[in-house]
Amino acid sequence: MSSLLYYSRNLKRITIIVILAIIVFEQFSCAKQEVVSELDFQKNLLSGTGSYQNTKRTWKIDSMTNNGVVLKLTTAQQRYTQTFNRDGSYYDSDGKVGNWLMPSITDLTIMSTNGMDSIKAKIKVSYKYKIADLNSARLFIKYDSAGIKQDLHFIIYN
Repeated sequence: MSSLLYYSRNLKRITIIVILAIIVFEQFSCAKQEVVSELDFQKNLLSGTGSYQNTKRTWKIDSMTNNGVVLKLTTAQQRYTQTFNRDGSYYDSDGKVGNWLMPSITDLTIMSTNGMDSIKAKIKVSYKYKIADLNSARLFIKYDSAGIKQDLHFIIYN
């Protein structure tokens, strides 16, 4: 009878130790996840997260309208791409290079020069777009200039 009592007491102790070990393990092993703001989430969609092999996103033009009229894209326009790097740099397939800013989830500013051609004078320009829709596959931006309202639709290219 005494050996049964001995095992019973040890079994209770072992059970308590195992339960405490599980509780301690759960407390220290759970990874803390940082909550990403909506603006940072949109920046991640536009340019990548900045983590391994996700440091840039390239967007290819899919369609375009001027004042609500759908335009047929030329062959050159169909190849047009914009690349947004997570570090805030920017370049496009026309040779423009510069930086981008997203001060809010609906505003996108691209500041660029006309490229890397040393023969041409470098001209600095700044474009302000309204982001109408941005997700992992599509970018829809609006641009108003000189009475012309442009809607530019891009699809992810990389």
